[in-house]
Amino acid sequence: MTGTLWLTLGEASRLLGVDPDTLRRWADNGKVDVLKTPGGHRRFLRESIELMLPRPRRSFSAIGEPPDRIAEEFRKRVRSDLASQDWTRHFDEASLRWFRERGMRMSDLLIGHLDAGRRPGREPRLEQAAALGREYGVEAKRQRLSLGEATQAFLFFRARFLAEIANVARRRSLEPEPATALFAEADRALDVVILALIDGHRATGAA
Repeated sequence: MTGTLWLTLGEASRLLGVDPDTLRRWADNGKVDVLKTPGGHRRFLRESIELMLPRPRRSFSAIGEPPDRIAEEFRKRVRSDLASQDWTRHFDEASLRWFRERGMRMSDLLIGHLDAGRRPGREPRLEQAAALGREYGVEAKRQRLSLGEATQAFLFFRARFLAEIANVARRRSLEPEPATALFAEADRALDVVILALIDGHRATGAA
């Protein structure tokens, strides 16, 4: 452990990457240990704050799971199940191809986001995936899909993407903690994309 034993509210919030008001609320709710000085200032034990930091996650490649394999297995799932989906009736072949191509690009970006070990490498991919999600929403509205139908279409892809992430954990016999962390990170990334899709669909209606 390096640095001072106790951290100020500002130091602790910067270390965690959260707003000071958020950390103050956590402390007031008993979610993090805090000491108050005689002057009423909060002090946080550095060791306790460091334990709250996310543990580094090994990349797919580092655990012997090539990202290209994950992408291919995901696409196989999509291809085998797509014909049974009612929402596909809205699309002609050209429109389906448009969605498939962007779906493949989105899956590559999401896998790259999950595979990157450090935040600077992850965020640009997630931002691009979110931009594609917004395009999905705009195009779905243009194809006369309701927001519910557009969401249903995305949930089809989401379920198969998460199923493949779960398969990665099984294939590599990941321990419960890293497997759960990987699944949760994938879930959070997909949440960002679906919110962008909804925004695109609604924005198109407002134009």
